[in-house]
Amino acid sequence: MKTLSDDLYVYELVLLGLGVLLFFILSVGLVYYIVKKEEIKKLLFFFPISIIMIGYPSIQEFTISKDKIAFTKHQNEVMKNPKDSVARQKFSEVTEKLEKRAKTAEDIVRISEAKLLLGNSEEAIEYADKAIQEQEKERLEREITSSEVLDRTQISTTTKAIQLKNLAKIQNINVKEVDKNALQNQIRNIEVSKDLEAVKKVVAKKTLQKYRRSNN
Repeated sequence: MKTLSDDLYVYELVLLGLGVLLFFILSVGLVYYIVKKEEIKKLLFFFPISIIMIGYPSIQEFTISKDKIAFTKHQNEVMKNPKDSVARQKFSEVTEKLEKRAKTAEDIVRISEAKLLLGNSEEAIEYADKAIQEQEKERLEREITSSEVLDRTQISTTTKAIQLKNLAKIQNINVKEVDKNALQNQIRNIEVSKDLEAVKKVVAKKTLQKYRRSNN
């Protein structure tokens, strides 16, 4: 299950923690000052600072969530119509935003999928490798406490990364050096999970189009 720490940078988490701590201390101090009937103006000055410290990471998390919704929307648009230049541009922009914050294997593999759909085969392979490495790291960290459901999820993520690598290699193939029937067989023989079937169709279509252009 994803948590807040999966999306935010370390400094943003530290800022959030310090902001909460400062707000708590100020609240206790405010009560103390009121009970003692002392001047509270100086104390009130620090409340906006703590609110800003808490608010910034919260706004960042909201922005990330919004980008993830846009990511899914534009990804679906690109899969439906790979030639839609507007959808591709928007998908590329939101992918660039999210790849900077992709830390978990699940997030990294989604970036790999995006790169593949955008035609960036080499980057798709690079991120697929990163996802596999991160998945292994997560597996080792959770080896003692991981449940059966978590294990299945991990295997699924690794499998998906491998499948994306295979599709990226096909998309990156030198079409001048292969026979059309051989190319079609290679594409056909790539096994993918159900959630990658639409991606496979896009890759197959684009690769065969590239073959036809190259041999005309």
